Amino acid sequence: MKKILSLIIAILILTLSGCQQPKEDIYIFYTGDVHCGIDSNLGYPAVKALVDETKAEHSNVLLVDTGDYLQGGMVGSMSRGSYIVDLMNQMHYDLVTFGNHEFDYDMDRLAELMEMADFDFIATNARYSGSKTSVFADVPTYVIKEFQGTKVAFLGVLTPETLTSSTPVYFMEDDAFVYDFYGENDGKNLFEQVQKTVDEVRSKGADYVIVLSHLGSELQYAPYDAVTLISNTTGIDVVIDGHSHSVVYGDPYPNAAGEDVILTSTGTKLENLGELIIATDGTISTMLISEYDKQDEEIANSIATIYDELGVVLDEKIGELEFPLVISDENGIRQIRSRETNLGDFCADALREELHTDIAIVNGGGIRKTIEAGEVTYGNLLDVMPFGNTTGSCYATGQQILDALEFTSRSTDALYVFEDNAVGENGAFSQVSGLRYTIDTSIPSGVLVDANGMFIGIEGERRVKDVMVLEGDEYVPIDPEKTYTVGSTDYILFKNGDGNTVFHDCERIIANGETDVDLLIRYFQKQESFEDYREVQNRIIIK
Repeated sequence: MKKILSLIIAILILTLSGCQQPKEDIYIFYTGDVHCGIDSNLGYPAVKALVDETKAEHSNVLLVDTGDYLQGGMVGSMSRGSYIVDLMNQMHYDLVTFGNHEFDYDMDRLAELMEMADFDFIATNARYSGSKTSVFADVPTYVIKEFQGTKVAFLGVLTPETLTSSTPVYFMEDDAFVYDFYGENDGKNLFEQVQKTVDEVRSKGADYVIVLSHLGSELQYAPYDAVTLISNTTGIDVVIDGHSHSVVYGDPYPNAAGEDVILTSTGTKLENLGELIIATDGTISTMLISEYDKQDEEIANSIATIYDELGVVLDEKIGELEFPLVISDENGIRQIRSRETNLGDFCADALREELHTDIAIVNGGGIRKTIEAGEVTYGNLLDVMPFGNTTGSCYATGQQILDALEFTSRSTDALYVFEDNAVGENGAFSQVSGLRYTIDTSIPSGVLVDANGMFIGIEGERRVKDVMVLEGDEYVPIDPEKTYTVGSTDYILFKNGDGNTVFHDCERIIANGETDVDLLIRYFQKQESFEDYREVQNRIIIK
């Protein structure tokens, strides 16, 4: 059975002068934010079966993706992306753009994976100013597909926040950024670049323009969100979005000329497969498909083979839990990015204890999955920290620690959920060990960042209050002049991860330690009891 969440959610009747209507319907299937969820929810085998069935009945069929396919689970991290590319080749993807997590294995590895890929990449707003070879050297700003005389143009728009939401140092040469994504001028440069490209494809006869974007469709991503992009451009027919993991069936939003543009997004980990149809009468419809009762055996067997190769190690039991260690509440809202959670406490303690530091800071965005009650395996812990970040430690003053907490608390709100939507989420939010403090959300954040989202200072009153450091068995007030040892990942300490530049120039104790998940596993195995983690430990009070 094919379960369709929305049959015709949005219809756009095109009235452009000279528009070439298709001789046959055009089918564009789309995925996004798969995050290695190859057999989650709908799963790749069902997607392949449905797409192939459509290809058997229709001539004009494409499969596209809006980014974040390479990272987010053990299948990606254990192979550094190669398993995923192999599967996407077998799926016969046609076009993809880049999510921020495509860069997590570094530029050299991304270049290798792109060389392995049989599908095409597009990047409308990627620039390089360095002296080496850009990973985007052979990537076009757009692709025009022609279907029996009808031309459909595709753009690929990356979030400018890629610089900080991946690993900033990967975009640098000699400590200076050489990659950028038109993030200057509060989004205006991005919109101008997209508009310039739309105008170009229209001048080349494009009848329809579809943007594959990895911007996000929620307000927290403004001014680089998909809705703001639509409202500042003209000539786009559909934006297929990713990044925010939103489920958007196909909502109309007005562009700069007041004309409706369809916005759609599939959620994450194959919650849905999107289907966009350009009909012979010139209308566009979108639908989201959440169930399909057929499976492609070749893809299913390939996935089984991958798990067989990984399973010997990953399925090995390393312990048991009587209760879950969580990243989300019962409704799936990711508290880990705006609140203390028991899994956040556990991960931060693991790094502090294993790195032997005074404090530890773990960015909430680096803790990816709840550990459910019951048997716990290596694979479960790898899913918690799937990025393979190496760990490190450094000396930092109390003032630098205060600055870091202020930076990572800048988005925090008194609420973390409103009308079933997350409030105040930020992947930089700190889960901590060896610290206690209060975030006073009545005080507006005075954090200053540069055009690339990198921390540069703080103005006005601070919202982080009453910071205490654990000394022995007692918490005492932090001393801004004192030097402390700080443990974290190299992503946070030395690579300006999430834009956190505070620790970059600190004296290093351990520069390239073990991976974060190795420390997490070792700390887990040492626990005689997990009872201390049944509830949060009130390290972070939000008022």
